[in-house]
Amino acid sequence: MISGSCFCHAVQYEVSAKSQMQGLCYCTDCQQVGGSSHWTSYAVAPSDFHLVRGSLTGYTYDPGSGREVTRHFCGTCGTQIMVQSDALGVASVNAMTFDDHSQFEPKIAYFSASAPRWCEVDKNLTPFDGA
Repeated sequence: MISGSCFCHAVQYEVSAKSQMQGLCYCTDCQQVGGSSHWTSYAVAPSDFHLVRGSLTGYTYDPGSGREVTRHFCGTCGTQIMVQSDALGVASVNAMTFDDHSQFEPKIAYFSASAPRWCEVDKNLTPFDGA
């Protein structure tokens, strides 16, 4: 079981499954929303993500793939906790909100072609540029 929370601790959650897809997402949406070169994606089935305390505010949109995604934030401090795609059956949890960061071991580089030119993408990560 992995536990985590937002910056202000109003939202607390648990993840009940080990991710088979841990990676860094360099898509431009993740960059803009997160204010960084990438998102730390700990992907699990939505049913493996459990809110323990608080509630999440969602923003749903189509990133251009034809499949809607919902980005879930703490309504108090704004920390992005999870990105969910019902069409793909995946919840991508922000691994930097884990109580124990050592639970995150990225293996995949998503959309690395979109990484900023000043960002060095780890060559040991398996590239994934779309599905």
